[in-house]
Amino acid sequence: MSQPPQRLSFLEKAGYSGGDAAANFVFMTMVLFQTSFYTDVFGLSSSAAAAILLWPRLWDAVFDPIMGILADRTTTRWGKFRPWVLWTSIPWVVVMILAYTTPKGWSMGMMIAYAGITNTILMTLYSMNNMPYSALGGVMTSDLNERTKLNSYRFVAVNIAQFIVGGLTLPLVAKFAQGTTSSTAGRSP
Repeated sequence: MSQPPQRLSFLEKAGYSGGDAAANFVFMTMVLFQTSFYTDVFGLSSSAAAAILLWPRLWDAVFDPIMGILADRTTTRWGKFRPWVLWTSIPWVVVMILAYTTPKGWSMGMMIAYAGITNTILMTLYSMNNMPYSALGGVMTSDLNERTKLNSYRFVAVNIAQFIVGGLTLPLVAKFAQGTTSSTAGRSP
């Protein structure tokens, strides 16, 4: 006996896609600007910045399967995957702020360690948040057509977020940098 299709409302599809769009605002900022941040703002050499970016990707190769197992074995009244999204969201925000904070007066070795640690924790939290989030779509409905529609909404939202980050970040930085420069131009140091 076949079950009737489990339809998802527009609001459910839009809500799910909005969550991944939000995650991609953070992720695309990291992908597009983190290297420049480490070299131009932090003052690290390009080889140090590359090593700092490489290590978490290597760690992901080990951690991601572990995270998948942990999420799949999670049992709560809210399900397997939603708790991970909730539990990691605040720590992810805090570590994102720390990762883009430049400590003052630290030695180069301390700066490299700080960048490496914050970037590794940031990418670990991203995996802890996004892997269960991605799996959530598979348990929202058993209807394959609805899952396809759900993922279509999701990837449209992700592409919009990526366009916004890629297209508007540098113009906004330039605009706010001009405002800062002009407001401090008349002051003496």
